[in-house]
Amino acid sequence: MSYDSSIHSGSARGRARKENAVYIVTGVGGYVSSRVAEALLRSEPAESIIVTTRSADTAATWRARGVDARIADYNDSGSLRRGFEGGRSLFMISGMEAGPRRQRQHGDVVDAAAAAGVEHLVYTSFLGADHPGASSVEVADHQFTEQRVRESGMRWNFMRNSQYADAMAENQAAISIASGVSAGNTGEGRVSFVCRDDVAEVGAALLRGAGEPNTGYDVTGPEAFTYREVGEMISALSGASIEMRDLSDDEMYALWDGLGVPRSADGDFSASPVPWASDGMVTLGRMIREGHCANVTDVVERFTGRPGRSLEDLMRAAQPGWPAPGGVTA
Repeated sequence: MSYDSSIHSGSARGRARKENAVYIVTGVGGYVSSRVAEALLRSEPAESIIVTTRSADTAATWRARGVDARIADYNDSGSLRRGFEGGRSLFMISGMEAGPRRQRQHGDVVDAAAAAGVEHLVYTSFLGADHPGASSVEVADHQFTEQRVRESGMRWNFMRNSQYADAMAENQAAISIASGVSAGNTGEGRVSFVCRDDVAEVGAALLRGAGEPNTGYDVTGPEAFTYREVGEMISALSGASIEMRDLSDDEMYALWDGLGVPRSADGDFSASPVPWASDGMVTLGRMIREGHCANVTDVVERFTGRPGRSLEDLMRAAQPGWPAPGGVTA
């Protein structure tokens, strides 16, 4: 599980690997993938990078920077095959639509990568996906995808990312402050929330050859918190009075139903305050409650050379965008 420092040294081996490398980053219309591509551009020539996106405008922006940007859609297997041609190491961002649709999409991505001759695949999985007792809508998709990658014949690395700290600092904080309630079905389970930028930096390092082949890494923040502690942090920083509610799974479903959040990824999100379906959130809460998301690792520091960003740091950075207590925008 060591970092291959020759990639960033002046050794002949490191130079040869860099010159021969062609990197593919999928889904650069999204935050994490765009940051992975940005990280690659800081150390690699633009002509060694391929990015894929569904958006013609996004593709044009990357082409203007000298990057080979291609239109590829997880729902179009032909476009995936064409998008991956000529690449050797691929960053595969997980899709948003949890359930059978995402499993089909992920299977198509893996098959297209293998057919295009990709040698190395880095996949954004989820913390606990390698735990035999872990069970959630989200983790089922990641377990399916990890197995598909293992069977593909490609060399692989799995990034088993913890829950994003950014979601706590932005969505969770805004909802808690505006409503005066922080509710969850996580009990006393702890989560090692991780910053998305840190995830992207680790992803870029793995693409460049850091770490060991055919190895999964738990990518976490520097501390683990209960949801109650997260609510208390939001309350202390915002000055809002926030009631902490520990709910059952059924009560949690009822709360999300009342807020207009659909239960499945193919539901109607037009009135939803969050972009995630409640099936995924409630079953994740159960998984947290059962202790599958508390692991804290040094993976971020090991692969980036600096400590992972703390949840409190992200909270303070997000504070200017928080609503005023009572739901009045500051």
